[in-house]
Amino acid sequence: MKFTATVSLILALSASGLAMAQSGGTKNMDMKDMNRKTMQMDKMTSDSTATATTHKATGIVKAVDPSKGTVTLAHGPVKSLNWPAMTMSFVVKDKTFFDKFAVDKKVTIDFIKQDADYVVSAVK
Repeated sequence: MKFTATVSLILALSASGLAMAQSGGTKNMDMKDMNRKTMQMDKMTSDSTATATTHKATGIVKAVDPSKGTVTLAHGPVKSLNWPAMTMSFVVKDKTFFDKFAVDKKVTIDFIKQDADYVVSAVK
């Protein structure tokens, strides 16, 4: 009796899956659908980078290179990123910030991650 019930259940589930597939319940995706899905994923990714987290670092300016668009800081720990104190370069896209950087000057910067770079968004 248990065997008959098990076989009946398996057949019923198989038949419902087949009926669902034939009715379009498990639609095959064509290239147009795939492109639409990819574009939606790209938009979600770009929207999430638009609201990037702002981090703060305080440190001493070690080098300023306007031609490369970078400033190098020996900064203290950055708690929001769980970083220890270190010396590193930051990208400076706003060229007016270079007026605020001088070697051996103590500064506090706000920065965000954009793609693979850490970009200065404010200088104090």
